[in-house]
Amino acid sequence: MQLGAAQERKALIYYRSLPAPSRLKTNTPVVDDELLATVTRMRADKPRWEAAWRLRGDIRVAPNFPLVFLNNFFVSGSSGFHEDFVNDSMWQNYVRRLLRKPTFRVERAILIRDFWDRNYFHLLHDILPRLVMAEVFDIDLSIPVVVSQELMKWHGERLASTPFLKTREVIVQPLGHTLCCKELYLLRPGEFARHWMSDVVDRIPTEPGVGASRYVYCQREVKTSDGRLVENSLEIEEIFRSAGFEILGAADMTLSRQKAVFERAETIAGVTGAALANAFFRYDKPLTIGALTSANWLSTAFPTMAKVFGFNYRGFVIPPVRDELRAPLLVPPDTAKRLIDWVLKSAASSHDTEQQR
Repeated sequence: MQLGAAQERKALIYYRSLPAPSRLKTNTPVVDDELLATVTRMRADKPRWEAAWRLRGDIRVAPNFPLVFLNNFFVSGSSGFHEDFVNDSMWQNYVRRLLRKPTFRVERAILIRDFWDRNYFHLLHDILPRLVMAEVFDIDLSIPVVVSQELMKWHGERLASTPFLKTREVIVQPLGHTLCCKELYLLRPGEFARHWMSDVVDRIPTEPGVGASRYVYCQREVKTSDGRLVENSLEIEEIFRSAGFEILGAADMTLSRQKAVFERAETIAGVTGAALANAFFRYDKPLTIGALTSANWLSTAFPTMAKVFGFNYRGFVIPPVRDELRAPLLVPPDTAKRLIDWVLKSAASSHDTEQQR
């Protein structure tokens, strides 16, 4: 069953209400698809919030997803974007399954896990803010952080060059094991929590001597991308290169190098995917985002992020070559040229406005 609201409130150590993106006086993202525009507006109308809990009792954290149970009751604050699917019978069933899993025990912990631990976008926007929150709330440094094997596999090397995992003991929750503890700090930053970005970015060192362009086109490469590749990538990249864009594959870059490149970019373009999350490094500066989005992957994350951060956003929806979620795209050259024309005009306008301040 689900933990009662009164019990969750009792465990709260922090709560903040955040305005719905639609209430912010920032530019409205523009997309050329009615369905995507509609669901983006719906998401922008939802109010946001963030919170932190100090839970004490018989605590269990699921192995595959960071779902938390206190005294066999589900803690809804751990559900992230899945809160709309909560029902008592579901959680009763889940608790029974957890009791049959191998267990991994610690006395106290700070949970630094997310539903998408492997994803670079969620590393920047969900994982790293949690680590900052632990510092800002002055949580005892003797309390370790618990991370997933997935996080360390995909991002451990990136994080090694930063101070994020160096101030506390780091415990990796073994794959397939339920975490059991008596005290757990559950931290949940707000969706697109721009107010944490300064603290996050300041903790990432900037790699020296990295040349950077004002205009960047992000490649999706076979070895690092989970589908949605551009079949005519050489043709499209040449169109962007001819327009003055630097063509970059960001997937293998360190965090320090990505910061050095993207904090100076005034325009970022490419197929919708994790590389566009590097817009994060321009949290306090003007930015124009040009997105080529698969019709089979109509994510509202990037236009909503742009709305919250105050970026200019233009997206074109591209039909995939076949009806599969990760199917490649055949980008019409005319569409690429239209996107370039729009983003360059938008970037020039933002640049002139910034220079006049």
